[in-house]
Amino acid sequence: MFINRTKELQLLNDEYKKKTASFTVIYGRRRIGKTSLIAEYIKDKPSVFYYATEMNVSYQLKEMSGLIMEGLNKTDLEGVEFKDFDSLIKFLAGNIPSEKKFILVIDEYQQLAKLDPSFSGMLQKNWDLYLKNKNIHLILCGSVFSMMQSEVLSYSAPLYGRRTSSIHLKAIPFSHVREFIPSADKYDLMNIYASFGTVPRYLEIYDDKLSFKENLRRNILDRNSYLYNEARFLLKEEISDISTYFTILEIISCGDTKIGNIGKKIGEHSSYLTRYLQKLTDLDIVEKEVPVLENNPLKSKLGRYRIKDQFVNFWFYYVYKNYSQLEIGNVEHVLKEIDSSFNEKFVSFAFEQYAKESILTYPVKYLGFVPDKIGRWWNNSEEIDLIAFDNKNIAFIECKWQNQPVGYEVFSGLIQKSALTGCDPNLKKQYVIFSKSVPKKALKGSECKVFVY
Repeated sequence: MFINRTKELQLLNDEYKKKTASFTVIYGRRRIGKTSLIAEYIKDKPSVFYYATEMNVSYQLKEMSGLIMEGLNKTDLEGVEFKDFDSLIKFLAGNIPSEKKFILVIDEYQQLAKLDPSFSGMLQKNWDLYLKNKNIHLILCGSVFSMMQSEVLSYSAPLYGRRTSSIHLKAIPFSHVREFIPSADKYDLMNIYASFGTVPRYLEIYDDKLSFKENLRRNILDRNSYLYNEARFLLKEEISDISTYFTILEIISCGDTKIGNIGKKIGEHSSYLTRYLQKLTDLDIVEKEVPVLENNPLKSKLGRYRIKDQFVNFWFYYVYKNYSQLEIGNVEHVLKEIDSSFNEKFVSFAFEQYAKESILTYPVKYLGFVPDKIGRWWNNSEEIDLIAFDNKNIAFIECKWQNQPVGYEVFSGLIQKSALTGCDPNLKKQYVIFSKSVPKKALKGSECKVFVY
């Protein structure tokens, strides 16, 4: 199933059309759809796709040699053995056809770089001497961010500066979830978003013939299920000692998002946590937020940390926290906890993300202007779900995921909270509510914009 990714596919096709050599780096977490993107791109083009594994180097050299021979239509040389990858890449460079661009993909590149620490240096030398002058599109793809950084992306990496493009593939927007699960109603779609997230592979395993709760049971909470240990695998690929990282992520998922509070829970000073939180930020798992109207965000004392991915957040709160129950098969215990807290702790926040995505996608429809910035705001006593603004306009936005109709008091409260933000009084103000339910009549007649999910 190939959904979304139109911009990424266009970038790859633009690289293919270049008259010069192309070198693309594609990276992103497990299951995000990197291989599917590549498969879609190369399906009608001359190419060799090699998937690196943990097998020894000599075995992989033989495997890649066979694929390259086949891709170059050198079947008459079948059985020819190369003493090393350097010889193989030189042979490839000398036999690339000039009339049509040839694509070489090495997927899970970090495996080769790990097995053979000299591989990236060898590839860099051959790129500089031979490949960059050939009609080739080289694609290196990897799912271990730290390895891709050290081998390709960072300034000190052997292959730094050689790539002509790069793609950091991330989870798909909420608006594409329905394409994976077309029969789900809109409320289940928000539930799915708040638990399974928007990683394509996670959505592919969702069974729309079963209820949402049964999908949680079978695909996440059952100790033999596909996603039961997924977040553990995701982190262990990047981090060798995961205990402190897991403790931090569990604390954040439970609602303690200030570094001081996290430190108290762990029994460590805030300064001790800095490197751990920075690592999680670098891995695109956690992000630091500051109130959107802060003049100097780097010096803000109101910073909070949040887990970016909906699935990882759900996993740490309901799976990791409840391992002792789930390991003995007591899924019902966790399902009862989900019944009592899921809407408030997860769906409400997912609904905020939905509102933010909707505004960023169709800003004029929702606000009448294109904001320069949008984000959450808070002080020591009050919070506003979202504020969006440019140099002339500001919108204060409340998101209400509740069954009861939203009344005028929500609008009134939003006005009162907006007065605490200290925003520029010359900005043209507007008030917006995103609501799960149809609002009360009093709110319909107000100056507040209301958008019903």
